[in-house]
Formats: sequence, structure tokens, C-alpha cells
Amino acid sequence: MLLPVQIQSILYYFLMGWVYALSYRCMLYFIKYMKRKFWKSLIEIIYHIVFTLFLFYGSYCINGGISNIYLIGMFFVGIVIYYSLYDDIFLNVFYYIKKLCYPFYKKIKLVKKKILVIIRLPRNIRRIFHNGRNSKKEKTSNS
Repeated sequence: MLLPVQIQSILYYFLMGWVYALSYRCMLYFIKYMKRKFWKSLIEIIYHIVFTLFLFYGSYCINGGISNIYLIGMFFVGIVIYYSLYDDIFLNVFYYIKKLCYPFYKKIKLVKKKILVIIRLPRNIRRIFHNGRNSKKEKTSNS
């Protein structure tokens, strides 16, 4: 590899390590309270697959997909730099975003509960209600 391509590759892997740590921490922060472990695991697996695709596609565009040991080392240095210097700052940002979104989440949850109550009405109550309406319409049409 030529020197400019090596420098671009080193910076790319370093920045991708930093972005990986940031986006992984963000994903973990927002799916922390998911109740279903299956969906949590599926989201995490899909995240790693998609990020790896982006990492190697960018590497392919810069240097033809060559991945040396020092490039992988720079990837890990980017992760370490994020967790040692920037993690506390971005956790506050994630907390603020979650705090802003909480009222919307609360409203959506309330609407979901109301819809589920309507769907789960016992059959006999639905039949009585439905038959009561039909019988009134039939009485008015017969008169």
C-alpha cells in the first residue's frame, strides 16, 4: 500500500472503532429494558453484522479490502479512546434523549393498553353489544 492509502486506512479504522463503541453503547442504552431476550439478542446480532459490512465496505473502497494487524489494532484503540474519554459525555446525551422521548412513549403505551382492552373484551359482551345494536335497527326498520 502507498503511504497516503495507509494513513487513510489507519484513520478510517480508528474512527470506525470510535463510531462502533459510540453506536454500540447507544444501542445498549436504549434496549436495556426490553423484556424479550430473543429480540434483544437479535438486534445485537444484526447490529454487529451491519457494522461489519460497513467497516469492510469502507476498507474495500479505501485500500481494496486489505486488513492488516495494525489496522485492527487501530480499531481497538478507537474503542478504548471512546470508552476512556467520551463515554460519560455521551451517556448524558443518551439520558437527555431518552428523557425527551419518554412522554411520547407513555402516550403510545396508554393507547396500546386501550386497544388491547378493546380486543380482549369477552366474546359474550361483544355479542350482547352487537346483538343489542342489531335488534334496535331491526325494530326501527320493521315499524
